[in-house]
Amino acid sequence: MATHDDGWFERAALQTRRWTHLLLGVLVVDVFVVPPLRAVGVLPLWVAAAAATSTLLAAAVALGSHRAARGLVFTVVTLALVGRWVHHFAGGMDAIAVLNAAATCLAAATFAGLFLVDVFEKGKLPDRLYAVLLAYILLGSAWAQAYHAIDLLLPGALSLPGSGHPVSEYIYFSFSTLTSVAYGDVLPVNPLVRSLAVLEALTGQLYIVLVVSRFVGPSSHGSIPLRPPRGSP
Repeated sequence: MATHDDGWFERAALQTRRWTHLLLGVLVVDVFVVPPLRAVGVLPLWVAAAAATSTLLAAAVALGSHRAARGLVFTVVTLALVGRWVHHFAGGMDAIAVLNAAATCLAAATFAGLFLVDVFEKGKLPDRLYAVLLAYILLGSAWAQAYHAIDLLLPGALSLPGSGHPVSEYIYFSFSTLTSVAYGDVLPVNPLVRSLAVLEALTGQLYIVLVVSRFVGPSSHGSIPLRPPRGSP
């Protein structure tokens, strides 16, 4: 018999699901659409800041079911928002750009970790598939921001063409590494970046293995029985 609490939880789950779908849409735009358009001068800086803000706020709501991590989510979202808008208004100061990249990296990595928790918990298959996609894109975004911060601190850490490298260059290198495509047109030069690139490539391979085992293995259809039923031979 359904209770009032059951109805509340169902409504909360539906609301979270809607925000997760919205987050996937704004994240794709924020990572794969806005940065290249910004790099070629089609979009102003405030559009990039607004897209990042939308992603952060959507992630904060979509992860609202993680009650134990709400304080952590609020902290990283606040840091990332402050970093993004200070960078927007302060202009081209390298120190602020580094702090912005570091805060964004921390937020993306935190979100990815929480969505991975959702992947390995019980739930409806479509919801967990959304979590798989979100975690993967967020992982690539986190590494891209890490490369960006390091290249600002140690110019020439990556062999990027030209000067004044836009964020889209680091996103391109990050996802090329995560997916093991590695075209070879951008190379890690600094030993720290090389180590991060190897770790990212390894993460990309392990991610596929873990996700496949989650959805193909026995646990994808429910919990694995620990002992045979009573009365069985």
